[in-house]
Amino acid sequence: MREKRYPNITRYTALIIVMLTIFATIAGRLLFLQVVKGQDYKEQSNNKSIREIPDIAPRGKILDSKGSILATSTQGYMLVYNKTDESDKVFFTTMSKVFKILDQSGESQQDDFELKINPFRFEFRSDDEATRKALEIKFKRDRGLNDEIEKDIKSKNKNISDDELKSLVNKKLLTISAEDTFKKLVKQYNISSAYSLEQQRRFMIVKDTLKMQSFSGYKPVTVASNIKKETAFKFLQMLNVLPGIDVTTQPIRSYPNGDLGSNFIGYISKISSDYEKYTEKGYDVSSDYVGQAGIEGALEDRLKGSKGGKIVKLNNNGRITENLGQRDPYPGQTVQLTIDKDVQKAAETSLDTTLAGLRANPYQRGSNTTNATRGTAVVVNVNTGAIVALAQVPRYDPNLFAVPGRLSSEMYNEYFSPDMGQFGKNYIESRGITANYPGESEDDVLNTLFPIDKSIKNNTTIRQDVYDIYPKPFYNYATQSLIPPGSTFKPMTAIAGLETGVITPDFSLYDNGTFDQGGKTLKFNLDGPNGVVNLTTAIEKSSNPYFMTVAEKLRNAFGDDILAKYAWKFGLGIASNSSVKPATGIEIPEKFGQVYNTVSNKNTYASTYLWKTMSVLKSGQDDYGHKVVTIDLYDNNNDSSQVKGTKNNIKTLIKNSIKDGSSAFDKAKYKELFSELVKEDPNNKKDISDSQMSNLINVIYSITISDANAQLKVPANIENAAIGQGLNQFTPLQIVNYISTIANGGTRYKLHLVDKYLDADGKLIEKVNPEIIEKTGIKPENIEAVKAGMGAVNEKGTAAAVFSGFPISTAGKTGTAQSLGNQEQVGRTDYSEYVGFAPLDKPQIAVCVVLFDGGQGGIGAATVARDIYTAYFTSNGTISSSTTTTSAGQNN
Repeated sequence: MREKRYPNITRYTALIIVMLTIFATIAGRLLFLQVVKGQDYKEQSNNKSIREIPDIAPRGKILDSKGSILATSTQGYMLVYNKTDESDKVFFTTMSKVFKILDQSGESQQDDFELKINPFRFEFRSDDEATRKALEIKFKRDRGLNDEIEKDIKSKNKNISDDELKSLVNKKLLTISAEDTFKKLVKQYNISSAYSLEQQRRFMIVKDTLKMQSFSGYKPVTVASNIKKETAFKFLQMLNVLPGIDVTTQPIRSYPNGDLGSNFIGYISKISSDYEKYTEKGYDVSSDYVGQAGIEGALEDRLKGSKGGKIVKLNNNGRITENLGQRDPYPGQTVQLTIDKDVQKAAETSLDTTLAGLRANPYQRGSNTTNATRGTAVVVNVNTGAIVALAQVPRYDPNLFAVPGRLSSEMYNEYFSPDMGQFGKNYIESRGITANYPGESEDDVLNTLFPIDKSIKNNTTIRQDVYDIYPKPFYNYATQSLIPPGSTFKPMTAIAGLETGVITPDFSLYDNGTFDQGGKTLKFNLDGPNGVVNLTTAIEKSSNPYFMTVAEKLRNAFGDDILAKYAWKFGLGIASNSSVKPATGIEIPEKFGQVYNTVSNKNTYASTYLWKTMSVLKSGQDDYGHKVVTIDLYDNNNDSSQVKGTKNNIKTLIKNSIKDGSSAFDKAKYKELFSELVKEDPNNKKDISDSQMSNLINVIYSITISDANAQLKVPANIENAAIGQGLNQFTPLQIVNYISTIANGGTRYKLHLVDKYLDADGKLIEKVNPEIIEKTGIKPENIEAVKAGMGAVNEKGTAAAVFSGFPISTAGKTGTAQSLGNQEQVGRTDYSEYVGFAPLDKPQIAVCVVLFDGGQGGIGAATVARDIYTAYFTSNGTISSSTTTTSAGQNN
């Protein structure tokens, strides 16, 4: 049988066949895609028809300790605009109709556009001028106003560096007025001048939002937020004649209690800083809102939730025709706080009422309290460190920031750009302060109390509040204010005296109302004379001579730092060499004050007397009238790096002289550095003779060694600290923690606002347990001795008038502290302070109340504390409201 033969198929032939097959397949697929599905993909390739619409996640709730809502998110109707080629053609016609319907329905256009009219101005949400300038520069750069300027500068200087170019452009941008900026944007957005100024700006808001959002991808522009249901339905019925307009829902932040707790809750606002940080975290910096201040800011990552979104297909009128895909948003975590809403409300109401009473009846106990506009009260669970209330005056309503457009220009100015000139004039006239400055006009006094901020170039209107007079709603007075504790510090001095053994509870002396402080006799008219006092009666009557004597004994036996050693155990400052972060533990930002100690005292004196030395050298005359050659050591923008270095070396030498005394006073080094300065610095260029140089150095010696350094060593420092004055400065939060530590027997807890974190379904994620920072180790009998004295304060001492008839036994300490060395001259007066705890036998809560410019004696502050106790113990059933009638005169 003949063998059947096949053609000889080589590898090359096989390869050709495979390749032809592949190309045929590709060609067929291309034909299918281009011809059969071409129209579909043509539509999808147009990014104006296929869009991703973000779906904002509801922020997590903020609850009080009992579950009452302090902040939540509610669904609100939103009117949005989707830009397409078709809707853009009739934009002005459409939006004119939209604005008319909104106005007729009593709705407001969403407006967080910082460029305002009538008058033209920028409104950036910051009370810091440098920050506002930075925001203005960014605003103009984002809208391309820098392009023309850059081209002009580059054409004149082709070799200019990037940094120098940026600096010059920024300076030029700041010269473009708000009105000129508006005109440029009108032109850029093709808005007809035939429209009124108000209409132009309304169109501009939408056009500008479209432009800003284009940097981060497409999303609809919100035209109006949180509109009424009836208004939403009205628009839904008219969609066919409003191309691009649609109605949707979006979570709206809501604070059902208004301004209650605003100082610790915080608020939400558009991103205005740290753009890169937020971009990296997935935020749309053109439109997303983030937590600002308080819990909203500190716990942003927990509260924000996970953003969702959907891929949709739009028709030519911007209407959604098809949902191509969806990712559901997930709500943020719920944060349950330790705050008791009822106690918080009682504290705020009492602060409001008490301060109003002080302003209405200002001349009591030797103080003028017409400026009693600020106060704070902190309440802590002494056995856990949980904060029960954190109240203050003034406050703000965070709802104003939750929806753009709610904050009026008047409120904006009050919060972020107050007219300090007008405020200052009213303040000076109402208090008759001009009489304190003989021969000076009201304008002269205004320039002293509220000087024009010279750090701002070409500024003639922006004034500084150098004496802390203006009430600031966004300033947290409990966590940020460093104040002298006054007599509320005396229990701390008692503990140090008892623990070291320099006194016993029975130690007594005769208080004649005076104290000999190194040849200078101090007289205490408010707190004495008190006759014979021991520890209990010294606390009860607030005897200054008694506690200054305790300080004298402490210093003689153990040195100047012994008082600090014990105060640090109670959270009143921290050792300079400590590796521990100085903090109470609270979750929101705080400052942390310091008790008198030698290291801090040296640093404080070094800074204070450096400025005094610089002032004397610039004026050419010291406090005794001695003339000296004028030298300017202040920083100058035109200083070369060499001049800056020489000035810094002189300043360091001055500070070291103050700290270390005559051993660090190097006359040769002073002569060398001043000789360099007058040679290098055009502003200080002069010939200095040997006699002038010698006189210059002698004047510096007099200030730094004879005055400043000598004062570091005097007994008065620790004696003043023992009664809560001098260097001692703490926040009310620190003070309440110290009192809480006494109340519970000597255990200092970490303070906290958060009790637990929950998921969106209310399931527990994390419980915040009490955390001990330090067990002080103070002997129980010494703690009890101090408690006995504090019990006597409320029973028959300085706070007895307020707590007379109160149904449970309480303990406390009143305090008065100077706000400023020249407080009466500038129209301010003492802090009114009160600390305490209750019940006396088994303490549950501790309080600290501070009334700024509240006057002497602490009675007003004690009144607030009583109202807090009433609310707390009525709430937990310990007492009934019928047994807590207000004592007569306790608003005094």
